[in-house]
Amino acid sequence: MSIFPYIYYMISSFNITEDNRQIAIYAGMVTSAFAFAEFSTGVIWGRLSDRVGRKPVLMTGLAGTGLSMLIFGFAPSLPVALLGRALGGFLNGNIGVLQTTVAEMITVKEHQPRAYAIMPFVWCLGSILGPALGGALAQPCESYPSMFKRGTLFDRYPFLLPNLVCAVILACGVAVGILFLEETHDEKKYNRDVGLQAGKWILSKFRRAESEVLDSFKAADANLDESRSLLEDEQPPGYRTTEGSPRQPSSRALSPAPTPDSCSLNSDKVFKKNPRPGVQKAFNKQVILNIVGYGILA
Repeated sequence: MSIFPYIYYMISSFNITEDNRQIAIYAGMVTSAFAFAEFSTGVIWGRLSDRVGRKPVLMTGLAGTGLSMLIFGFAPSLPVALLGRALGGFLNGNIGVLQTTVAEMITVKEHQPRAYAIMPFVWCLGSILGPALGGALAQPCESYPSMFKRGTLFDRYPFLLPNLVCAVILACGVAVGILFLEETHDEKKYNRDVGLQAGKWILSKFRRAESEVLDSFKAADANLDESRSLLEDEQPPGYRTTEGSPRQPSSRALSPAPTPDSCSLNSDKVFKKNPRPGVQKAFNKQVILNIVGYGILA
């Protein structure tokens, strides 16, 4: 998604042809190479995840996508750009593995629709932020001449910066996945996971530091309460008394006992809360038609 804003200018910078129509064809080849390679290897990655587990396949997909972006950013010609995009598709055919992981992680069927709704939400969010990020960071020596000087690495490879930023984001995702993502395969989830153990060790350090901070606050509060008790003045022994203040008659004793008629009248005055509108009222016919229409356009 992030290459869409600048792919035309990138193909034009290769100086392959001067015909604008040919540039559009080459741009379409580059953008479709990823999807074709991903389509070709989707079943293979699914079978491999049944043998080695879901987590290694997902982490390999993220790492492969980051590597392909670096190759694409450093591409000096059209064949290298095609190779980078195709490599990303070959190493990232794990959409089915991701859906299987979600299904194995959320075992309660009532909660699965909520979990599956997160994936298209994240996809749409990436479709919005990705092109904006790619268009803003492409050709930085022309867009931001005060920050990126001529003759530097970003001048020689003007489309490296957006791919480099995406690769760094993917590297963070790989690190988080290795440390905190649990294996969901029934036969592989009981195997030893060194990365998950390291993540638990890191979390234990943070929790210990947090508990120490909370203990220090509790100790400070205890010292403050003790100082308050010492500063309070006590009454002299001669003025102490065991008698309390005079009590007023209770309002319950003065009020008459409720009668059955009054109880029935009070019960009639209790208002019931209106029920919240259900999902069926929100997703009416017009809303469903709009969702289907936008899905066809996408």
